[in-house]
Amino acid sequence: MKSLHIRPVMQTRAATGCQADARVADDASAAPRFSIITATFNACNALSSTARSLQEQTCQSFEWLIVDGASTDDTLAVVRGFGNLVTTMVSEPDTGIYNAWNKALPLLRGEWVLFLGAGDVLYETDTLAKVLAELDKLSLETTTAYGGTTLFDAASGTDMRARNPEWGGLRGPWGGGRPWMPCHQGVFQRARVFHDFRFDERCRICADGETLLGELLAGRSERLDIMVARFDADGISSQPRNRLRMVSESVYINWKLGIFHARPVYQVAVLIVNALLHPWRVWRRRKH
Repeated sequence: MKSLHIRPVMQTRAATGCQADARVADDASAAPRFSIITATFNACNALSSTARSLQEQTCQSFEWLIVDGASTDDTLAVVRGFGNLVTTMVSEPDTGIYNAWNKALPLLRGEWVLFLGAGDVLYETDTLAKVLAELDKLSLETTTAYGGTTLFDAASGTDMRARNPEWGGLRGPWGGGRPWMPCHQGVFQRARVFHDFRFDERCRICADGETLLGELLAGRSERLDIMVARFDADGISSQPRNRLRMVSESVYINWKLGIFHARPVYQVAVLIVNALLHPWRVWRRRKH
Protein backbone atom coordinates (compact mmCIF):
# COMPACT_ATOMS: atom_id res chain seq x y z
CA MET A 1 0.00 0.00 0.00
CA LYS A 2 1.31 3.40 -0.94
CA SER A 3 -0.02 5.92 1.55
CA LEU A 4 0.50 9.48 2.69
CA HIS A 5 -0.49 10.48 6.20
CA ILE A 6 -0.68 14.14 7.14
CA ARG A 7 -1.71 14.90 10.70
CA PRO A 8 -3.25 18.36 11.16
CA VAL A 9 -3.60 19.99 14.57
CA MET A 10 -7.25 19.09 15.20
CA GLN A 11 -7.46 21.24 18.34
CA THR A 12 -6.79 24.32 16.21
CA ARG A 13 -9.42 23.35 13.68
CA ALA A 14 -12.02 22.59 16.34
CA ALA A 15 -11.61 26.07 17.80
CA THR A 16 -12.39 27.70 14.47
CA GLY A 17 -16.07 28.29 13.88
CA CYS A 18 -17.55 25.33 15.75
CA GLN A 19 -17.86 23.86 19.22
CA ALA A 20 -17.57 20.33 20.59
CA ASP A 21 -20.80 18.61 21.62
CA ALA A 22 -20.70 17.93 25.37
CA ARG A 23 -22.96 14.88 24.94
CA VAL A 24 -20.35 12.80 23.13
CA ALA A 25 -17.48 10.81 24.62
CA ASP A 26 -14.95 12.53 26.90
CA ASP A 27 -12.15 12.35 24.34
CA ALA A 28 -14.26 13.89 21.56
CA SER A 29 -12.63 17.31 22.02
CA ALA A 30 -9.47 15.85 20.46
CA ALA A 31 -11.37 14.43 17.49
CA PRO A 32 -12.96 16.24 14.55
CA ARG A 33 -16.71 16.68 14.37
CA PHE A 34 -16.79 15.63 10.70
CA SER A 35 -15.08 12.95 8.64
CA ILE A 36 -15.20 13.77 4.94
CA ILE A 37 -14.38 10.93 2.55
CA THR A 38 -13.46 11.35 -1.11
CA ALA A 39 -12.66 8.54 -3.54
CA THR A 40 -10.51 9.52 -6.51
CA PHE A 41 -9.07 8.15 -9.72
CA ASN A 42 -7.27 10.44 -12.15
CA ALA A 43 -9.06 13.40 -10.57
CA CYS A 44 -6.29 16.00 -10.48
CA ASN A 45 -8.39 18.61 -12.29
CA ALA A 46 -11.63 18.14 -10.34
CA LEU A 47 -10.15 17.74 -6.87
CA SER A 48 -8.88 21.31 -6.50
CA SER A 49 -12.40 22.77 -6.36
CA THR A 50 -13.33 20.36 -3.55
CA ALA A 51 -10.17 21.27 -1.64
CA ARG A 52 -10.81 24.98 -2.06
CA SER A 53 -14.36 24.54 -0.78
CA LEU A 54 -13.13 22.74 2.36
CA GLN A 55 -10.29 25.17 2.92
CA GLU A 56 -12.73 28.10 2.94
CA GLN A 57 -15.04 26.61 5.58
CA THR A 58 -15.43 28.73 8.70
CA CYS A 59 -15.76 25.48 10.66
CA GLN A 60 -12.52 23.53 10.35
CA SER A 61 -13.33 20.67 12.73
CA PHE A 62 -13.08 18.00 10.06
CA GLU A 63 -10.73 15.38 8.76
CA TRP A 64 -10.46 14.77 5.03
CA LEU A 65 -9.70 11.23 3.96
CA ILE A 66 -8.83 10.69 0.30
CA VAL A 67 -8.74 7.13 -1.02
CA ASP A 68 -7.21 7.01 -4.48
CA GLY A 69 -7.31 4.11 -6.92
CA ALA A 70 -3.64 4.36 -7.97
CA SER A 71 -4.12 7.33 -10.28
CA THR A 72 -1.79 7.68 -13.23
CA ASP A 73 -2.20 11.44 -13.59
CA ASP A 74 -1.06 14.17 -11.17
CA THR A 75 -3.65 13.44 -8.49
CA LEU A 76 -1.07 12.50 -5.83
CA ALA A 77 1.02 15.59 -6.49
CA VAL A 78 -2.08 17.77 -6.32
CA VAL A 79 -3.11 16.20 -3.00
CA ARG A 80 0.34 16.79 -1.51
CA GLY A 81 -0.05 20.42 -2.49
CA PHE A 82 -3.08 20.71 -0.20
CA GLY A 83 -0.80 20.37 2.84
CA ASN A 84 -2.48 19.58 6.16
CA LEU A 85 -5.95 20.03 4.66
CA VAL A 86 -5.72 16.29 3.91
CA THR A 87 -5.61 14.18 7.05
CA THR A 88 -5.06 10.81 5.40
CA MET A 89 -4.47 9.67 1.87
CA VAL A 90 -4.24 6.09 0.66
CA SER A 91 -3.35 5.30 -2.95
CA GLU A 92 -3.51 1.76 -4.29
CA PRO A 93 -5.52 -0.15 -6.91
CA ASP A 94 -9.19 -0.59 -6.06
CA THR A 95 -12.28 -2.03 -7.69
CA GLY A 96 -14.43 1.09 -7.58
CA ILE A 97 -15.85 3.83 -5.40
CA TYR A 98 -17.34 1.53 -2.74
CA ASN A 99 -14.15 -0.46 -2.39
CA ALA A 100 -12.42 2.89 -1.78
CA TRP A 101 -15.05 4.02 0.74
CA ASN A 102 -14.78 0.71 2.59
CA LYS A 103 -11.04 1.30 2.99
CA ALA A 104 -11.76 4.65 4.61
CA LEU A 105 -14.37 3.46 7.12
CA PRO A 106 -11.92 1.87 9.63
CA LEU A 107 -9.92 5.12 9.67
CA LEU A 108 -12.79 7.39 10.77
CA ARG A 109 -12.22 9.64 13.79
CA GLY A 110 -15.07 12.11 13.32
CA GLU A 111 -18.57 12.04 14.74
CA TRP A 112 -20.46 12.70 11.49
CA VAL A 113 -19.52 11.30 8.07
CA LEU A 114 -19.98 13.02 4.70
CA PHE A 115 -19.08 11.51 1.33
CA LEU A 116 -18.00 14.03 -1.31
CA GLY A 117 -16.84 13.18 -4.80
CA ALA A 118 -13.91 14.85 -6.54
CA GLY A 119 -15.35 18.09 -7.88
CA ASP A 120 -18.20 18.27 -5.35
CA VAL A 121 -18.19 21.47 -3.30
CA LEU A 122 -19.95 22.65 -0.18
CA TYR A 123 -22.66 25.19 -0.89
CA GLU A 124 -21.33 28.12 1.16
CA THR A 125 -18.27 28.91 3.25
CA ASP A 126 -20.27 28.48 6.47
CA THR A 127 -22.07 25.29 5.42
CA LEU A 128 -20.35 23.02 7.95
CA ALA A 129 -20.86 25.57 10.73
CA LYS A 130 -24.58 25.84 9.97
CA VAL A 131 -24.98 22.08 9.66
CA LEU A 132 -23.15 21.45 12.94
CA ALA A 133 -25.38 23.91 14.79
CA GLU A 134 -28.39 21.86 13.65
CA LEU A 135 -26.78 18.48 14.28
CA ASP A 136 -26.09 19.41 17.89
CA LYS A 137 -29.83 19.88 18.42
CA LEU A 138 -30.63 16.31 17.39
CA SER A 139 -31.21 13.44 19.77
CA LEU A 140 -28.51 10.81 20.03
CA GLU A 141 -30.95 8.33 18.48
CA THR A 142 -30.88 10.28 15.21
CA THR A 143 -28.20 8.76 13.00
CA THR A 144 -28.83 10.53 9.71
CA ALA A 145 -29.44 14.14 8.75
CA TYR A 146 -29.84 15.36 5.20
CA GLY A 147 -29.92 18.74 3.54
CA GLY A 148 -30.26 20.05 0.02
CA THR A 149 -28.03 19.63 -3.00
CA THR A 150 -27.83 21.21 -6.43
CA LEU A 151 -26.78 19.66 -9.72
CA PHE A 152 -23.99 21.85 -11.09
CA ASP A 153 -23.12 22.30 -14.75
CA ALA A 154 -19.38 23.02 -14.88
CA ALA A 155 -19.54 24.11 -18.52
CA SER A 156 -22.04 26.91 -17.92
CA GLY A 157 -21.15 27.56 -14.27
CA THR A 158 -24.80 27.37 -13.22
CA ASP A 159 -26.93 25.30 -10.87
CA MET A 160 -29.29 23.18 -12.96
CA ARG A 161 -31.56 21.71 -10.30
CA ALA A 162 -31.94 22.01 -6.53
CA ARG A 163 -33.31 19.24 -4.30
CA ASN A 164 -34.28 19.19 -0.64
CA PRO A 165 -37.69 17.52 -0.24
CA GLU A 166 -38.78 15.65 2.87
CA TRP A 167 -38.38 11.87 2.96
CA GLY A 168 -41.82 10.54 2.13
CA GLY A 169 -41.49 6.89 3.17
CA LEU A 170 -42.59 3.95 1.06
CA ARG A 171 -45.85 5.71 0.26
CA GLY A 172 -44.04 8.80 -0.93
CA PRO A 173 -42.59 9.41 -4.40
CA TRP A 174 -40.43 6.80 -6.11
CA GLY A 175 -37.98 7.18 -8.97
CA GLY A 176 -35.45 4.98 -10.70
CA GLY A 177 -36.91 1.86 -9.09
CA ARG A 178 -36.62 3.00 -5.47
CA PRO A 179 -38.18 5.41 -2.97
CA TRP A 180 -36.90 8.94 -3.34
CA MET A 181 -33.78 9.51 -1.24
CA PRO A 182 -31.52 12.51 -0.70
CA CYS A 183 -28.21 12.65 -2.60
CA HIS A 184 -25.22 11.40 -0.62
CA GLN A 185 -23.47 14.79 -0.99
CA GLY A 186 -26.11 16.27 1.30
CA VAL A 187 -26.24 13.44 3.87
CA PHE A 188 -24.48 13.35 7.24
CA GLN A 189 -24.45 10.05 9.13
CA ARG A 190 -23.05 9.26 12.54
CA ALA A 191 -19.83 7.28 12.32
CA ARG A 192 -21.32 4.54 14.47
CA VAL A 193 -23.61 3.61 11.56
CA PHE A 194 -20.53 2.24 9.81
CA HIS A 195 -18.99 0.34 12.72
CA ASP A 196 -20.39 -2.99 11.54
CA PHE A 197 -21.33 -2.01 8.01
CA ARG A 198 -19.47 -2.21 4.72
CA PHE A 199 -20.77 -1.15 1.34
CA ASP A 200 -21.82 -3.97 -0.98
CA GLU A 201 -19.09 -3.88 -3.61
CA ARG A 202 -21.18 -5.87 -6.05
CA CYS A 203 -22.90 -2.53 -6.62
CA ARG A 204 -21.02 0.08 -8.63
CA ILE A 205 -23.40 3.05 -8.38
CA CYS A 206 -26.03 2.69 -5.65
CA ALA A 207 -24.43 0.84 -2.73
CA ASP A 208 -24.68 3.93 -0.51
CA GLY A 209 -28.44 3.61 -0.80
CA GLU A 210 -28.44 0.55 1.44
CA THR A 211 -27.35 2.20 4.67
CA LEU A 212 -29.14 5.47 3.88
CA LEU A 213 -32.43 3.81 3.01
CA GLY A 214 -32.12 1.55 6.03
CA GLU A 215 -31.81 4.52 8.40
CA LEU A 216 -34.64 6.39 6.68
CA LEU A 217 -36.93 3.36 6.97
CA ALA A 218 -36.01 2.97 10.65
CA GLY A 219 -37.11 6.53 11.38
CA ARG A 220 -33.67 7.66 12.54
CA SER A 221 -33.32 10.61 10.15
CA GLU A 222 -33.99 14.35 10.17
CA ARG A 223 -34.22 16.85 7.34
CA LEU A 224 -32.06 19.98 7.57
CA ASP A 225 -33.35 23.17 5.99
CA ILE A 226 -29.87 23.88 4.65
CA MET A 227 -28.32 23.63 1.20
CA VAL A 228 -25.26 21.45 1.69
CA ALA A 229 -23.44 20.82 -1.58
CA ARG A 230 -23.16 21.17 -5.33
CA PHE A 231 -22.26 18.12 -7.38
CA ASP A 232 -21.19 17.69 -10.97
CA ALA A 233 -23.81 16.91 -13.60
CA ASP A 234 -21.32 14.54 -15.25
CA GLY A 235 -21.20 12.12 -12.31
CA ILE A 236 -21.49 8.38 -12.91
CA SER A 237 -25.10 8.21 -11.72
CA SER A 238 -26.10 11.04 -14.07
CA GLN A 239 -24.93 9.29 -17.24
CA PRO A 240 -27.75 7.72 -19.30
CA ARG A 241 -25.63 4.69 -20.24
CA ASN A 242 -25.48 3.75 -16.54
CA ARG A 243 -29.22 4.01 -16.02
CA LEU A 244 -29.95 0.29 -16.36
CA ARG A 245 -27.26 -0.67 -13.86
CA MET A 246 -28.44 2.01 -11.44
CA VAL A 247 -32.04 0.78 -11.57
CA SER A 248 -30.95 -2.86 -11.23
CA GLU A 249 -28.85 -2.07 -8.17
CA SER A 250 -31.67 -0.05 -6.62
CA VAL A 251 -34.12 -2.94 -6.98
CA TYR A 252 -31.48 -5.33 -5.59
CA ILE A 253 -31.07 -3.12 -2.51
CA ASN A 254 -34.84 -2.94 -2.10
CA TRP A 255 -34.84 -6.75 -2.06
CA LYS A 256 -32.03 -6.86 0.53
CA LEU A 257 -33.91 -4.45 2.80
CA GLY A 258 -37.18 -6.33 2.42
CA ILE A 259 -39.19 -3.59 0.68
CA PHE A 260 -39.47 -5.05 -2.82
CA HIS A 261 -43.05 -5.98 -1.94
CA ALA A 262 -43.98 -2.30 -1.58
CA ARG A 263 -44.19 -1.68 -5.35
CA PRO A 264 -43.19 -4.86 -7.19
CA VAL A 265 -45.03 -4.11 -10.44
CA TYR A 266 -43.49 -0.66 -10.66
CA GLN A 267 -39.97 -1.99 -10.06
CA VAL A 268 -40.29 -4.73 -12.68
CA ALA A 269 -41.73 -2.23 -15.16
CA VAL A 270 -38.84 0.19 -14.61
CA LEU A 271 -36.35 -2.64 -15.11
CA ILE A 272 -37.99 -3.73 -18.38
CA VAL A 273 -38.20 -0.20 -19.79
CA ASN A 274 -34.57 0.52 -18.99
CA ALA A 275 -33.44 -2.84 -20.40
CA LEU A 276 -35.21 -1.99 -23.67
CA LEU A 277 -33.71 1.52 -23.78
CA HIS A 278 -30.20 0.47 -22.82
CA PRO A 279 -28.92 -0.50 -26.32
CA TRP A 280 -30.13 2.82 -27.73
CA ARG A 281 -28.48 4.77 -24.91
CA VAL A 282 -25.16 2.98 -25.47
CA TRP A 283 -25.37 3.56 -29.25
CA ARG A 284 -26.17 7.24 -28.73
CA ARG A 285 -23.22 7.63 -26.35
CA ARG A 286 -20.83 6.08 -28.88
CA LYS A 287 -22.22 8.22 -31.69
CA HIS A 288 -21.57 11.43 -29.77
